[in-house]
Amino acid sequence: MEKTILRCPALCMRPLAEQDIAAILKYASAPEIAANTFVPHPYPPEAAHEFVQKASEAWRSEQDYTFAIIEAQSDSFAGVMGIHPVQEHQRAEVGYWIGLPFWGRGLATQALRLLIRFGFEKLGLNRIAAGHFAGNSASGRVMQKAGMRCEGTRRAYHYHRDSFKDSVWYAILRDEYEADRTH
Repeated sequence: MEKTILRCPALCMRPLAEQDIAAILKYASAPEIAANTFVPHPYPPEAAHEFVQKASEAWRSEQDYTFAIIEAQSDSFAGVMGIHPVQEHQRAEVGYWIGLPFWGRGLATQALRLLIRFGFEKLGLNRIAAGHFAGNSASGRVMQKAGMRCEGTRRAYHYHRDSFKDSVWYAILRDEYEADRTH
């Protein structure tokens, strides 16, 4: 698939590029990001380069699509969001993080809406899901605002930073997405 750019008034999303490495290293190093994701902490300098390289390879092989989130107002890198399809089941999972300076601006919600549209309209998916650690209610609000429905909690689902954590899961189906677009 050709490299895709997704846009709305507040942001654009484009494939990760070498130019994003410094910002990834800066924002992914925050303990708050590590607390709610599987981003390594402390974040080693070579990890950002490897992440961008692997994301580019996955895009070329049409396995995963990882986007840089660029805030329109400042033209600044604000975070990362990726969609990981399983084509034989026409479903995907989404993962993301937003740099701390961009928290509370609604960028994650708008980016997730764009990614959901990309998943249904470009990838032909039937289901898109995402999860968050039980203590990260802000991420749950992002998923709800993007039209996803809570499906429940998977108890002790992830082993993260030396302990088991519950994971709360949300999903949206193609027919729900299409019904929402008609209103």
